[in-house]
Amino acid sequence: MQTVVVHFTGETFHAVTVRTRGKAIVSWAEGPGKLSDLSGVRTVLLWEPPMMHFLREQVFRGPGDVLALQIQEKVERTGFFRTPPSIFYQVEREEGQVVHVGIVAMETSGLDEKMKSLWRHGARIHAVYHPALAVAFLAAQSFEERTLTVWIKERGFYLAVTEKAQIRAVRFVAFDAFTGPMENLVQEEVAFTRDQFERAGEPGPLRVQACGPLRHLLDSSEALWASSTMASSVQEAAIEHPEWFGAFYVPAAFNMLPDQVQAWNRHMPWARRAAVALLVVSLAQAGFWGVMKHRTQVLEKKTRGFAAEVASRADSVQKTIPWDRVAVLEEHRQVLEAFEREPRMDAWMVWLSKVVPKNFRVVRCTLSKTGGGSRSGPTVSRRPQRRPESHTETAPASVLSLVVKGTVGFEEAHRNFGVLLATLKERQKEVSGRFDYDERANQAVFSFELKM
Repeated sequence: MQTVVVHFTGETFHAVTVRTRGKAIVSWAEGPGKLSDLSGVRTVLLWEPPMMHFLREQVFRGPGDVLALQIQEKVERTGFFRTPPSIFYQVEREEGQVVHVGIVAMETSGLDEKMKSLWRHGARIHAVYHPALAVAFLAAQSFEERTLTVWIKERGFYLAVTEKAQIRAVRFVAFDAFTGPMENLVQEEVAFTRDQFERAGEPGPLRVQACGPLRHLLDSSEALWASSTMASSVQEAAIEHPEWFGAFYVPAAFNMLPDQVQAWNRHMPWARRAAVALLVVSLAQAGFWGVMKHRTQVLEKKTRGFAAEVASRADSVQKTIPWDRVAVLEEHRQVLEAFEREPRMDAWMVWLSKVVPKNFRVVRCTLSKTGGGSRSGPTVSRRPQRRPESHTETAPASVLSLVVKGTVGFEEAHRNFGVLLATLKERQKEVSGRFDYDERANQAVFSFELKM
């Protein structure tokens, strides 16, 4: 899988393309150099807010909301923030009724602008992490013993203490704007960090790992990370830019991406699979429709041929019929035309099969005439009796009675009734309907009468 890691520093950004296989980082490459090249690309954003504070605390066990309130109170007591910050935490372990949590509080007011700039260029943002946390978790994944990682940059340096895949402390020390990077300041802060642990009765860090573009201020050696999940070429690059690759080890609990976007990212793969499945089904249905349309066209062509032949023979027969039998044939012609004007029940049944709601079926479909008999399904009515005494009688009106049953909930049944009634009115103006529902059997019965 390829992922582009974008690191914003002010208004500028630097991006690298990292290729992973499972949990292993196998290769990397510089670029892309333009935001427009991120269209449709899986992206991880590294963003460093103006202020970040890490602390480890103990809270009482409870539901998620209760834990969040306790953690928020712990952060407010520190007094580091003038306005309420965004808080992210991870449960490290539980001991009885006490829960040990690692907490990160940050001001994320400028994050929306950075994400919108990526979204405008079509980037698929998978996660947003603080680069210092990426460096710290890279160290935690690489070294089992207590380690002090010093990430030194032009503006200042981060000191992260890790042990057994967990972060113990993270803090930032800025270089003086006038004097610039100073080796003495770095060494003093490293010694101060050691003293803090010793004064608390704990052993100091056993290893000091320097990294970053100004790592020579603390150690000129090129000690590689001990991570077994990074290729050798990646380990060399991670000495100068550990944040690029440490982003793949940060737990999801510290992802600054909004919850709605994270939910979208989780469901997107399933949505794509469903879209592919629906496309396959649609193509299959289109192929079936094409085959049936071809067969229908062939059948219609044959029917037109037979009709033309019948018409030709009818003309020949008409020429040979005596004049005294023309009236009889005229009556037969009128009867035939009346028959052809009868509603096509086969067409109605085909159409009904397409518009009947899911979980419903047609249980009765009859066609009756006012004051006459009826016919059901796609069958046609019998040829009417010839009345010699009348040659211009008016055909009685036809009424189509339709009964549809289905076993569904009341709300769904009521909704389907309205939809089916509206659909029938689109085809036939004079339609009356009746809705019946049996609550014990969860069975709905729709009754319709259509004047043809």
